[in-house]
Amino acid sequence: MSQLNEAQMTWGSGFSEMPSNAPPHSLMARVRGGLVDSARQELVVAGRVVLTPDGKPIRSILTGRKLRTTGSYASRKSGCGQVYESMVERAFFLECEVDTDVVDYRAQPFRIEVVLDGRLRTYIADCVRLMADGSIEVVEIKGSARQLVDPDYVTKLSAVRSVCAAAGWSFRVITSDQIMRPPVRYRNIEEIQLSKHVRYGTKEIYVAHRAIEEFDGIGRLGAVADAVHAGPIGRQIVMAMMVGRVVSIDLDPPLSAASEVTLICSDGEDRS
Repeated sequence: MSQLNEAQMTWGSGFSEMPSNAPPHSLMARVRGGLVDSARQELVVAGRVVLTPDGKPIRSILTGRKLRTTGSYASRKSGCGQVYESMVERAFFLECEVDTDVVDYRAQPFRIEVVLDGRLRTYIADCVRLMADGSIEVVEIKGSARQLVDPDYVTKLSAVRSVCAAAGWSFRVITSDQIMRPPVRYRNIEEIQLSKHVRYGTKEIYVAHRAIEEFDGIGRLGAVADAVHAGPIGRQIVMAMMVGRVVSIDLDPPLSAASEVTLICSDGEDRS
């Protein structure tokens, strides 16, 4: 285990001084904070959570195994690339990027080890998300529900769910149908995330706030975009603001100048 340079963390294991570059309120900082809670000593028997010291995907540091990563999604929200092993995983990351209820997310940030019928079983989380209400969600991403019929696999996921519950996290399985349907919503997500790296600052945030508040808190995409900046760049900035959790754009109907835009936060942080 030492040759992998992994930090093994179980509840109450005392790894509070483990090296980390994570900001104090980031997803991984919250994960670590829950695992070193001395009040959770009795939960060590439920399983073990193993993290990498730098917060990078844990699968990439395994030796002697073929890497299955097929790409990396450049996330503005999380500030780093998110590796994916299927287009379904990539599609879910696009949703995480745009979903204003998601504050931060990571691909494969840790693995969970449990013992079932006397045999050590490992599970690598496809995605872990920090939600706006402060909760942590562990997500298993599947192409279809047909992949969930194997009794052995179902038993393994049930054990993982129990470990997550013991840590105070939620666990759920999501399939491509849930991610990409309805098609209109997913097309909107695809379009909005394309503008995620467009720069904006305190001036644009202020103008967007004014434009939305003038209409009792429900603005229209065309009007807000025109107020923020002339030309197509205005619309791109407003879309980037959704990734930055400044505004929320209604994703249900096709995107248009009439799409509803509401406020999410009121800070003046420079998002460039």
